[in-house]
Amino acid sequence: MKREHLEKYLIDGLIIAGILLLALPFLKESIVSWQLRTSELTIATQLPTTIPEEETIQIPTLEDVLAPQPATITGYGFVAIEAIEFQQPLLVGITNQQLLKGGVVMFPQRLLKNSNFVVLGHHLGRQSLLFGQLLEAQVGMEVSVSYLEENQQYIIIDKKIVEETDLSVLADDQGPRLTLITCPTPTRTDERLVLTAIPVEQTTAQQSQKSSSSTPQSSDGLIEKQEKQWKQQSKKNWFLLFVILFIISGCLLSVHKLLERSAS
Repeated sequence: MKREHLEKYLIDGLIIAGILLLALPFLKESIVSWQLRTSELTIATQLPTTIPEEETIQIPTLEDVLAPQPATITGYGFVAIEAIEFQQPLLVGITNQQLLKGGVVMFPQRLLKNSNFVVLGHHLGRQSLLFGQLLEAQVGMEVSVSYLEENQQYIIIDKKIVEETDLSVLADDQGPRLTLITCPTPTRTDERLVLTAIPVEQTTAQQSQKSSSSTPQSSDGLIEKQEKQWKQQSKKNWFLLFVILFIISGCLLSVHKLLERSAS
């Protein structure tokens, strides 16, 4: 009798461990989206006197996403691709925590008008969260960037996968351009997805006329849009997590019953 109880507890433990293991990636995404939803976003037009020291970037663990977060996120602009409804705030300081809040400007002192403006972002799995949505971007799409007191419209001219060690995409020797970087998958990888865009002034006259008609939105309007997006993402992520947990639990419980029948 004791042996039967021990086997039952062991099976129950394995089922619970299996549920937690399979649901962990979705749980992390849901926690990140909830933290963003409950944060207040402010936009500054001057860089801080002290920028956080650069860290080695890693795939966020559950401990990382559960770490206490400040109630306010300070951004310094936005990057947006209207064609795919993508928008993220721009932050400074290449740290693991900053990358859980939006895109991080790799070289904060560079200006839009004359530099290679490089932005890094996480891909956690859900493409609507952080920079995962960049996988949907295509050559020819327009990108809007506001940073400090500058605004610039770009056109994507290249989309490619490079090795993590390829630093040529960071070089600032080809005039003004925008470089957006993320991982092509949410798992550990040595590859990076790189989008390269150039100012509309450098494209054809037709593209320039089309883009010049775009009027940059106010910071207040962009903040409102971003916070609304975070709320929508949070609702979707938690609903999806509930559905996934329900399905996984049902499957594992069915296995549990089959094992009990075979044991009897």
